Amino acid sequence: MRIGYYNFDDAMKLSHPVTPRSITTPIKSLCNDLVPNAQPIFLSVTPVSNAKISDCFVVVKQQIAKHGGTACYGWQIWELPSVFIEAEFHAVWRSPDDQLEDITPKNVPIQRILFLPDPNRIYEGCQIANERRSLSQNPVVIGYFKVWDAEFELMNRGSRAYQHGDIVLNLDERREYDEIQRQKAVLQSKLLPLVPEIGRNDPCWCGSGKKLKKCHSK
Repeated sequence: MRIGYYNFDDAMKLSHPVTPRSITTPIKSLCNDLVPNAQPIFLSVTPVSNAKISDCFVVVKQQIAKHGGTACYGWQIWELPSVFIEAEFHAVWRSPDDQLEDITPKNVPIQRILFLPDPNRIYEGCQIANERRSLSQNPVVIGYFKVWDAEFELMNRGSRAYQHGDIVLNLDERREYDEIQRQKAVLQSKLLPLVPEIGRNDPCWCGSGKKLKKCHSK
C-alpha cells in the first residue's frame, strides 16, 4: 500500500488509499463478501522498532518468538475517497492478554488501520491479491483495477507466488512490466480529479484526530 498526496494552498488531494474515516455501507458490503457477518475494527498502529516496512507476516512471526501470542490474519481496509475501497491481506499480533495490535511499520505515518479478522485464512507463503470495489461509475476506475490485477499476475506468475524480496523478470516480462507501469501512471492521473479535496480544517488522513493544518498539511 502506497500513499501520496498533492498539496495545495488551502487543501490537499490524496493520490493513494488511506484508512477510512468511518465504516460506510460499501465497506460493510465488501467486508461481508470477504467474511460473512464479521465486523471490521479500528486498531492503533504501534510499530516495533527495527522491523521491515510493510512486511507484516515476518514482523508478527518475530514478535511471537520474542513475546508469545499468536498471529491474527485478516484484511486491512483502505479507501481512496469517492473512488474505491480496497482490502489487503494482512497480519496483526494477538498479544498473550488477547489484545490485537498492528505492529508493522508503514511507509508513511498512519495512526490506525481498519482491520477485518478472517478466521478462515492463514498465511502459507503464497501472495494473496487485493480485493477492490469501485465507488464511482467512471470506467477509469475499472481500468485501474485491471492494471493492478495484471501487475499482480505478472509478479506472482508460477513459482514467483512464493518468492519474496527482489523479483527477477526475463526480457519479455520486463517489457510487460514497463507497459503496466505506463498504463497505471496514465490511469492514476485520471483518477485524481475524482478525489475530493481535504480542507485544512478537515480531519487529517492519517487518523490522528487532528485537523489537517495541524498535522500532515506540509
